[in-house]
Amino acid sequence: MTTRPMFRNDLHGVDAYTRHKKLIKDYVLFYNQKAPSTTPANYRSEHDIIREHHKFIRSDDDDTTEEPSWEQRVAKKYYDQLFKEYAICDLKYYKEGKIALRWRTEKEVVSGKGQFVCASTRCDATSMLNSWEVNFGYVEDGIKKNELVKVRLCPECSDKLNYKTQKRLAKAQKQQAKKRARSSSVEEGESDHRHTKRSRATSKDKQPLDHPEDETNEEQDTRNQETKAKDEASSIWSQPISAKEEKSKEEEFEDYFADLLQ
Repeated sequence: MTTRPMFRNDLHGVDAYTRHKKLIKDYVLFYNQKAPSTTPANYRSEHDIIREHHKFIRSDDDDTTEEPSWEQRVAKKYYDQLFKEYAICDLKYYKEGKIALRWRTEKEVVSGKGQFVCASTRCDATSMLNSWEVNFGYVEDGIKKNELVKVRLCPECSDKLNYKTQKRLAKAQKQQAKKRARSSSVEEGESDHRHTKRSRATSKDKQPLDHPEDETNEEQDTRNQETKAKDEASSIWSQPISAKEEKSKEEEFEDYFADLLQ
């Protein structure tokens, strides 16, 4: 009785890595176990190293190290491959004022991304692009830094880039409009108050004289004299007319000679 081989020998003519993968696969299928991991626990890829040691702007002090580590050399090599004329921006969180910027890669320079195509990572517009010089503030190695960066954006992405600035301007204009409205209302109230005072003064000047409490002493004396004269005149005209007595001729002659002798 012949026995069947447990593993088929069909690995002739293949390279060592392919043979290794085939053996591991058969081992997992036969023993129903997980394949041992060939990646160390503390393994870091080149991408992780660049993220850790990359600098947006490298200074002279960063390149004057006598014996830079392998990680530093990798970060500097990647930095030297970037084109630092126009930047690429991510406007996903523009409403929160969080805008990410990075330099262009060689592939993006060849395709025109960031110069002839909108620099936003989520936009590919090619018409009506505007150039903006942005004061990019970022934190690097625990230090607050600023750098002027140029970006090329379409009108819609330009509004997103300047969203916070436009919001602050709109808020300031609204506050100024409220102040102007408040000051104009105060001025109108003061003018109405002055107009009311003038109206009251005019009404006092035109007030009739039948209010003795508003008159001066001279006006009261004049009014009293006029009232007294009117009363005397009215009393004279109200008395009955006295009949004139007729004199005789002898009495008239006596009066005539009396006047002559005087």
